[in-house]
Amino acid sequence: MHSKNICKFCGQNKKLIKAHIIPRHFYLDYKDEQYVSVNSLSGKFKIQQSGAYDKNVLCLDCDSKILGQFDKEGYRVLFDELKKHKLNKIGNDIIYYLTSKDCNSEYLRKFFISILWRASISCLPDFKDISLGEYQQKALEILQGKELYDNLFKIFIFKYPGGKDFNKFIFISKAKFYNRKAYIINMAGYFITIILNGRNLIFNYKLHYISEMIVNNKGFYVVESNELYSQNYHFANKKMQEMWMKGYKPPFAPKVKK
Repeated sequence: MHSKNICKFCGQNKKLIKAHIIPRHFYLDYKDEQYVSVNSLSGKFKIQQSGAYDKNVLCLDCDSKILGQFDKEGYRVLFDELKKHKLNKIGNDIIYYLTSKDCNSEYLRKFFISILWRASISCLPDFKDISLGEYQQKALEILQGKELYDNLFKIFIFKYPGGKDFNKFIFISKAKFYNRKAYIINMAGYFITIILNGRNLIFNYKLHYISEMIVNNKGFYVVESNELYSQNYHFANKKMQEMWMKGYKPPFAPKVKK
C-alpha cells in the first residue's frame, strides 16, 4: 500500500475511511437539518449538510473500535446523563455535578482530546489553523493509553441553554484561558475549553470554583450559562456583519428544538 494509507492512530498500512473530525452525532439533528460550520483560519461561515470528514487519517478499527468508545461516552454524558444531575440554580445559570459513578471521566477526557487530535492531523481547510504542535504526539499517547499526562489537556465543560440559534454552530478555535494556550470546541449546545498545558495552573480564591470544573475522576461541575451564550452569540453576529460588508452572505443557524 501507498504511504498515504497509513493510519495516523495505529501507524499501520490499512484501508482508510471517511472519518469525521467531530463525530456526526454531535451535529444537532444531523439526519434532517443543516448546521453552520466556521473555518478555523478565515472565520468564514458556511452551511453544511453533514459533518466534516477526512478520508486520509484513520482506519475503520481505530475510528470505530477505539476512538468510537470515547465518542459513545461523550454522547451518553452530554446528551443523556448530564441532565439527570442538576444541582441548583444560581441566578440565570444552572449548575450540574458529575461524579465517577455518573461517567467514565477517562473516556470523556479522551473524547475531547480525540477531537482536537483529529483536527490537528487533518488537512481539511476547516481545521487549517488547528495545530497541537508539541502536544500532538502527547495527545496520541493519551488516546492510545500509553501515558496519562494529567497536567495536560485540562478540560472545562460549559453548556448553552436549549433552543438557541448558536447551538447549531460548529467550530474549533484557538483561545487564551487564564493566559494559557487553549482551544475551544463549540458543538451540540456545548462550549468546551481545553487548556493544553495546565501545569502549575492556580486560581485565586475568587475563582476557586473554576478549578472544580476541570474534568477529573472524582467529581466536577458543568455550568449552563446564559451569559456565556449571549457573549458568544454577540460575537457571532458581529463576525457575520463584518463578512456581509466584505461581500459574503453568512447564514444564520436554524432554530434548535428544545
